[in-house]
Amino acid sequence: MKPSAAILSGTAAALGLTAATAATPPAPHGATPTPAQVKQAERAFYAFCHFTVDTFTDREWGTGGESEQIFNPTAFDANQIVTTLKAGGAKGVILTCKHHDGFCLWPTKTTRHNVSNSPFRGGKGDVVREFVDACRKNDFEFGVYVSPWDRNSELYGKPEYVTKVFRKQIEELTTQYGKLFEIWFDGANGGTGYYKGFVGPVESKDVNENRSIDRRTYYGWPETWGLALKHQPHIIIFSDVGPGVRWVGNEGGHSPDPCRATINLDPGDSVGQIDSGKLGTGHLGGKHWIPAEVDVSIRPGWFWHASQNGKVRPPENLMKIYLNSVGNGATLNLNVPPDRRGLVHENDAESLRQLGEHLRQTFSVNLAQGAKITASNTRGNDPAFGPAKLLDSDLWSAWITDDTATTPEATFTLTDPKTFNMIRLREDIRLGLRLEGVAVDAMVDGQWKELAKAESIGSCRLWRVPVTTASQVRIRVTKSPVCPALSDFGLFLEPEFSNWVPPVGGDPRAAAKAKWKIVSASYENPPGGAARHAIDGQPNTIWHTHGDDGERNFPQEIAVDTGEIRTLTGFTYLPRQDGTVHGMVDQYAFLVSTDGKQWTQAAAGEFGNLRANPVEQTVTFPATKARYFKFIAKHSLERNHAAIAELGVIEGK
Repeated sequence: MKPSAAILSGTAAALGLTAATAATPPAPHGATPTPAQVKQAERAFYAFCHFTVDTFTDREWGTGGESEQIFNPTAFDANQIVTTLKAGGAKGVILTCKHHDGFCLWPTKTTRHNVSNSPFRGGKGDVVREFVDACRKNDFEFGVYVSPWDRNSELYGKPEYVTKVFRKQIEELTTQYGKLFEIWFDGANGGTGYYKGFVGPVESKDVNENRSIDRRTYYGWPETWGLALKHQPHIIIFSDVGPGVRWVGNEGGHSPDPCRATINLDPGDSVGQIDSGKLGTGHLGGKHWIPAEVDVSIRPGWFWHASQNGKVRPPENLMKIYLNSVGNGATLNLNVPPDRRGLVHENDAESLRQLGEHLRQTFSVNLAQGAKITASNTRGNDPAFGPAKLLDSDLWSAWITDDTATTPEATFTLTDPKTFNMIRLREDIRLGLRLEGVAVDAMVDGQWKELAKAESIGSCRLWRVPVTTASQVRIRVTKSPVCPALSDFGLFLEPEFSNWVPPVGGDPRAAAKAKWKIVSASYENPPGGAARHAIDGQPNTIWHTHGDDGERNFPQEIAVDTGEIRTLTGFTYLPRQDGTVHGMVDQYAFLVSTDGKQWTQAAAGEFGNLRANPVEQTVTFPATKARYFKFIAKHSLERNHAAIAELGVIEGK
């Protein structure tokens, strides 16, 4: 069935073609992006900014019982944060305006648990406003994260929370702060918390009330999304299932290959209620255009922790993530958390500076420019669809072939031999995902040599290839159900990275474990599950309490003698690192003792976000003298046993 004249006319207008064009554009193939999604593809790389009371408690997930008084960054400077992110190559920033703890970084009318009841700016501050002003000053885009889960609100779990709190917060943010490019909805919903509203001057320890909700229906997502779109028609909505962008399915900074922008959603799929396995690859011929977003942190955790100052990702690793996200048809959302001063830490800033410089050096010169291009077919022999479009300044103007020419080739004869190690290719995504196979070759020693290939291109494909010198390069479309529409081609020479040395070292307080001994363990199953694995300094080994005869009920505990009296100010817990969550402890108590007989509880609580990001957790407490510590596992994410990779302590003066 041929496309109607109306469809063809609309497509021509979208592509910027005039009535004088001899040939007509092809009909779109499958799902296509909205103009806002096309703009998101152009944006490509933006930043996350996790900043709230968690920054001051050393937690990853706040309980909701944190005192408003603890939020008081000593030198907050939104301009420093924004300019640092921009120097790294990002095009915008998404601020955690409200995380799961419910503390709002703007003076909202929906709850007293907000920045106006903190010491920040004498109670007159508005972190969101200062971010917005810094973004406008620096020609940087701004977006918001609003947690659906609120562990502070007394209304959470009731219908009134959605209508009187959550949606009102969305309305305030989408009407009071100008244009937003993205709004981010987390998939973590329901569980234990404080749930009593305003906290006051002292943090509440009463945080164990459990409230569960039906993730599929509670928030009324169609209406909630509609509210954001009503006030910000061009906003991109992020959630596990979009509808603007989807989660890639992990927080490790990588996407599968292929990572298609199209996906099929099943009737039961909703925010926080979808199989993450299908989010990465998407689906060939998927009914919905919902590209993947790769969200990853520059540090092991999402919030700033002093103990992670020496664990900032080096610029070479950030570039690898860039290639595996932006270079695989997804977008990159890189988290850079401000510290307790309210600034990007020196280590994060330096890594970002080097990344930004590396990106500029890599992509500033397209070595294919000036090449003579010949193509095996051009649609209607019309220059408006000719191969020259691959090298013009319009990102989406495309070389398009006749409908019957589904496996064409384009050959670039370069002005002189060029040396390159990076290739870029794009599709005109306004016409859908059309390619299912493509390869790039170079003429080396008189013969064509294949350098790169892929099953999907989408908005951007980047390949690192061996350093190659050639005078001719060609694109071969090897499989396509319809005529292809390739819009951009580039050859680049990526420079080498220098050795990365963080300018400021990490937390020096972690205690040496050489003389530590296991005093007792409630259960162990050596050799694989031996108790000593919890303190052996090896993240790939685990102490576990799963026996050959089955599970072991909670609680499970392990006691350690550190060899001498120390001043302890916290402890660290590394979840198992083998890719499974069985036995991954998420609720705990930590006890200390000077003699191994009389025990005092130093801390108790839960570890958040382990399923998606099982990094080392840091828990701090008031300084106390101790030689022994006891870790009690109270609950795990899955199964009925404990599995721990590593335990450590933090020493103070």
